[in-house]
Amino acid sequence: MSGLGLVFSIARDALAAQQNGIDVTAHNVANVDTPGYCRQRAVHEAKEPAPYGGLMFGRGVDTAQVLRISDQFIENRLMRQNSNMLSYKEMENYMQVLEGVFSEDSETSVSSLMADFWNLWHDVANNPSGTSERIALYEHSISVAQQFKSLSRDFGDIETDLTQAVSSGINRINEITAEIADVNAEVVRSESGAIANDMRDKRNALVSELAGYIDVKTFEQSNGSLSIITARGCVLVQGNESYDLDLGGDNGDRVQWSGSGGSAVDITNYINTGKLGGWLDMRDEIAAKYKSDLDALARELIWTVNQQHSLGVGLEAFSSVKGSYAVSDSSKELGSEDCGLEYYDKLSNGTFNLWVYDSGGNVVNGVPTSITIDAGTGGTTLTSLAAQIDAIDDISASVTSDGKLRIDADSGYTFAFSDDTSNVLAAIGINTFFTGVGAGTIGLSDVITSDKNYISAAQIHSDGSIAAGDNKNALAIADLQYKLVDIAQWTCDRRNGNTQGCIRTTIEDYYHALVGSMGITSASVSRGRSFNEGMVNKLRELRDSISAVSLDEEMTNLIKYQHAYAAAAKLITASDEMLETLLETK
Repeated sequence: MSGLGLVFSIARDALAAQQNGIDVTAHNVANVDTPGYCRQRAVHEAKEPAPYGGLMFGRGVDTAQVLRISDQFIENRLMRQNSNMLSYKEMENYMQVLEGVFSEDSETSVSSLMADFWNLWHDVANNPSGTSERIALYEHSISVAQQFKSLSRDFGDIETDLTQAVSSGINRINEITAEIADVNAEVVRSESGAIANDMRDKRNALVSELAGYIDVKTFEQSNGSLSIITARGCVLVQGNESYDLDLGGDNGDRVQWSGSGGSAVDITNYINTGKLGGWLDMRDEIAAKYKSDLDALARELIWTVNQQHSLGVGLEAFSSVKGSYAVSDSSKELGSEDCGLEYYDKLSNGTFNLWVYDSGGNVVNGVPTSITIDAGTGGTTLTSLAAQIDAIDDISASVTSDGKLRIDADSGYTFAFSDDTSNVLAAIGINTFFTGVGAGTIGLSDVITSDKNYISAAQIHSDGSIAAGDNKNALAIADLQYKLVDIAQWTCDRRNGNTQGCIRTTIEDYYHALVGSMGITSASVSRGRSFNEGMVNKLRELRDSISAVSLDEEMTNLIKYQHAYAAAAKLITASDEMLETLLETK
């Protein structure tokens, strides 16, 4: 075909092509503020020429495709960097909560309470028989215990909040993957002849949101659908199918992937980035470490004070006493973990003296009974310890149904302890000050709670006498603030397992190091967030320079298409005039 027919055809196609360009421009302008929208461009190409009269005549223009302008490499980098940034951002938020929990600006901070605790022991040492000093020490010690418990509860609340955040995040992840699977089906159905740009924008926005929760990798299939895998190579989306995550495990706090076979795969330790990665790192590593360190601090405070307290004596001897710490098996060696005693590892081979007094305060038989403790294999059990004590005249001892040692004096007799080189009294909670084994369980001995006279400010002399005004044990406890002790220090790693080290320091310095470490961690997390946020902003600017709608550019294109449309219309007008002229000549 040539001549006027060809001109009409070319003009018609030109009008259609420019109209397509205007339509695409209008679509871009309409979506200038739509999140995740990638600008589009109508791609025009010349139609294949047609031979006529030995010549090749062009046949005009076609709209080959509507192209979605994007750089997938930049999109993927932005997605990964944003995932990192959101992980740090969530950790930063919770670090601020943690730092608030350990605020040192109040009178109820652990450091302030501990300083007063040691000072009050000095007050008792200055007036060992003073009732007001003993009551003040007791009441302040309750405050110390309550503050440790409060911190432990705060950690529990943070852990609960983080697990709830993980649960909510998993629910949203499952919603997103289901939506992506649906969009995959629409893309495959719609792209039989052309690219479904707007559906791809929608899918890309969903993938970006998904990557904000968990680290993912994407693979586009030949049919246009997108496959998505996450931690440990687990498939989240395959074609129009999605696979859910959920919480499981013994405590219901492990992230599990449910495959097509129905089996659950634990992927908790393989999630590295996104909000989920930040929450898990915070819960299972950062917060877990500081909670473990706080428990180690409380445990060492309890033990150190109890060990020294058990060496002393109060204003009066005991008529009856029951241990604070239980064994799970009274037939197992006290120095073995098998017995179930919390402080089994503190025992050593040694002895302690048990003094028995008559109603006149005189030492029965004039000397104490020495009780021998063998902390090794085949050594002393709680049952055999009770038997040793029960063999003493005027004293009875037994293991209670709840696994604790109970000692009773016969009517008119009392008893006291001294010179324990085995640490067994502190380990089983006889003549001790604190109870509990950590920040969440610390408390005051029932014996001291019932009678402050049992606070051990003095020590028994070699002749068994308890001198009025003796303050030797109170001074020894007050000086514990300067004593170097071995305290556990934790490194919590959900990927490689937790490890426990040991640091030799004072109780006070350990706490200051804990708070200082928290500040260092917080600063490191903030730097990570700031760095990744800067990278996200740069990549977003780069992405927008490629994919975002520029109104200036769209207006330029609109003018171009308008002029081309007008020119094509002019062709039709000219062809029409030529046709009329031709008809008039006949």
